[in-house]
Amino acid sequence: MRIRTALTTVTATLALVLLATGCKAQTQEAPAADAGQDEAPAATESADEFTSTAMVVTLSDDQVLFVDQETETPYYPTLPEDAPELTAGDVVRVTGNGIMLESYPGQYPGITKVEVVEEGAPEDAEKYADLVSQLDASRDPADPPYATVEYRTADAIVSLFPLTCSSTWTFEQDGETQTVNTDAPHPIQYEAEGMPEATVDGPTEVTASFDEPAVYVDVTRYLEADISEAAAATGSVHELSASDVIGETIDAQLADGGVTLTVEPGYRYALEVSFEQGIAMYVFTVA
Repeated sequence: MRIRTALTTVTATLALVLLATGCKAQTQEAPAADAGQDEAPAATESADEFTSTAMVVTLSDDQVLFVDQETETPYYPTLPEDAPELTAGDVVRVTGNGIMLESYPGQYPGITKVEVVEEGAPEDAEKYADLVSQLDASRDPADPPYATVEYRTADAIVSLFPLTCSSTWTFEQDGETQTVNTDAPHPIQYEAEGMPEATVDGPTEVTASFDEPAVYVDVTRYLEADISEAAAATGSVHELSASDVIGETIDAQLADGGVTLTVEPGYRYALEVSFEQGIAMYVFTVA
């Protein structure tokens, strides 16, 4: 059964950033419609409009999510009143002002037109089952915020989930205030193999987003070569002490509840992030 999607309410206080999910100017050729369907209207030239294609995905509560077909970036659309009926698996052409709210997933309130260019079925959206499970999962109130690190390469926008390490988190449950302290190894006491990794060619700006707004951040980076050398001397990274590898504090900027910093290959990055309800450490490496 096809569903009629509802408009998404967007919080006006969130800051706007330029949509960077592979959108193309309206002056570029629009994708061809599939055989058997009416040809999609040609895009109208406008310096203020952008088009992209996305697959429709639905969450367990029937909320609609779009996944950009060029970059695989998910975002919540605010659909215009005349949007067609959509079903999971449809591929749509999205026209809008190119402005997206910075969050994860992003929110796109400036959509002016949505056209179905390829009718699909829920089975077509099964490839995004892991994404749906992640977004459907409700966070335990004792857990610190989820984090996502996003960066741009020459070909795509890439997202990774950094390792969540130690944290102190305060929350309300059954009318009582509780605080949970989670101990974890020091950032240098993890093996590089298997750690969340960003792959870049040189200095690259990355943005860390959280499902709670960050209010303060300290960023320290460690040379992976120094960690390997120290681990060889002690026999294992698990035997290292915090003083065995000296980290370097680097600049980072807070904006709209997220953190922006510049990373370089060969370093491990530790973000100690403060929130209204506590503090958490996030770690990833860069190759």
